[in-house]
Amino acid sequence: MISYKAVSYTASRKQFYLLVFLLFVLLASLAGIPTWIAFRSWPYPNLDLLLFFYALIPLLWVALLVDFGSRASSIEFHEDGFSVKKIAQKTNWHLYADILTYSERLGSKQNEPSPELRVYLSDNWFLIRPSDFINYDSLRDKFTQYGQPGPVRKVLTLTERNRFRWAIGAFALIIGLNMLFAYLAHTPVDKAPAKLKSVTAIVDRISTNSTKGIFKGFTLKLHPWPDLEFIVSRRDFDTDIRSLKQLIAVNQPITVQLRESDFRKKLTQTESLSFGDKYDNYAQIRVFSIDQGKLVQLQSTNPIYESRHTNLLLRTILLSFLLLFCWVGWVFVDSYKVLRPN
Repeated sequence: MISYKAVSYTASRKQFYLLVFLLFVLLASLAGIPTWIAFRSWPYPNLDLLLFFYALIPLLWVALLVDFGSRASSIEFHEDGFSVKKIAQKTNWHLYADILTYSERLGSKQNEPSPELRVYLSDNWFLIRPSDFINYDSLRDKFTQYGQPGPVRKVLTLTERNRFRWAIGAFALIIGLNMLFAYLAHTPVDKAPAKLKSVTAIVDRISTNSTKGIFKGFTLKLHPWPDLEFIVSRRDFDTDIRSLKQLIAVNQPITVQLRESDFRKKLTQTESLSFGDKYDNYAQIRVFSIDQGKLVQLQSTNPIYESRHTNLLLRTILLSFLLLFCWVGWVFVDSYKVLRPN
């Protein structure tokens, strides 16, 4: 009697390390870093920033599922069948007779995508690519012995379908939390201009605010309020304020004008904070006038109103569109045939 020796094929470790790297970048950029930034706003975290970035995590998780979820990571052939393991899924055993069809993309022309083989079984399917297996040709020759060639099929395993549903559900939940935050933080604005209050303090530091090289204004750190940031925005002034950093003297007194409500709520703390005051950039206070004697005198000529914190109409339209996007995604996933275990 001749024994059959099992033959194993394992995907390149590059695939595994790439997935780990992408997950690390995903968690760091969309969870870790925003959480750290949001909770720097002592004593109240900036929930508006946090919920925005948290909403992106399920979207990128779906993208990772689409690209990595169906790819085989290891295959082992035996005499009467084979086992296949997909990334982040358990190993499944199949008979060769379970192979129904396969779909092959040759990718022989220069501008075509790389070759790949999709193998469809009665209760599973998987994807094989040359970038994952250096023995791609051997695997291709083995699997194309069974089943029949056919078109690409819209199928998912039960595990894959459930993972997509969890990701879409998480996205919808965070959108709902964003909408709830918008309504809780919103403050109706009086049409009358806001009262302003002059405050004199010592300049500890001045730093430039810019996003992707676009100048936004400056941040002043004033003594005795080291945990607060006094924002000088270019949008509040008609004149060019780019030279302000060179004009303001550090460690010298300066007089700034800010909303009287910010003065009472955050500086003297004689008035209670609203939900929006606490969780929408608590640490930031807008400045509308700067006076440091002969060094600099700057006054905003624009009308100043109390902060609304959130734009209800704009945010409702945007979040409603994203909820519609979730519904479309759910329907699209449900349009795929589910391959259930026998």
